[in-house]
Amino acid sequence: MKPLHLNLASRPYRDYRPVYAVVVAMSLITAFLMLNNVETYYRYTRDTRSTRTRIATIEAQTQQERQREQMVQQRIKGLDLARLSAQTSFVNAKLAERAFSWSMLLDELESILADDVRLLSVAPSFREGKIDLSLAFVSKSADGMIKTINRMHADPQFRNPFPSSQSKLDEGAGYSFDLTAEYLPPAMSGGVRLSEAPR
Repeated sequence: MKPLHLNLASRPYRDYRPVYAVVVAMSLITAFLMLNNVETYYRYTRDTRSTRTRIATIEAQTQQERQREQMVQQRIKGLDLARLSAQTSFVNAKLAERAFSWSMLLDELESILADDVRLLSVAPSFREGKIDLSLAFVSKSADGMIKTINRMHADPQFRNPFPSSQSKLDEGAGYSFDLTAEYLPPAMSGGVRLSEAPR
């Protein structure tokens, strides 16, 4: 006897489990993508805010540096450069005057004087690291001035000797003449000093 199979369903049975599995899987993927998008947006917002903060800080620092530069420029414009230059020249002249050696100068002058020439006076003046000399001499002969100038030219401690006056003394006492020259102590002329010239 065959068993009876009764189908009491009002409609045919269909298996929807694969459909539900696909729907659940799609829902999970969608939720994951949404969370990922939210996290990406949050990270972007945070990084953008941090970058803007750094940019604002750099711009503030740049503005401060510009203000400092303007203040320095104003101070530079307010300086009296002519007065500062004059003060610097004065200080340099005083330093050169303090370092000046009279004994060295007189020894050097003695080494260039001929036997018939005598030094009457010497007056140094100091300017911008240079020493200018005003010299007065007397000579027994008329060529004493030429001898003195030639000997100064041959000595590295003297430069640009130039006559300023010459006159004949009364009653055959000789000649007087004045010279100007630039004096370079041995430290300024490289320490070279010529041997004493023949008189």
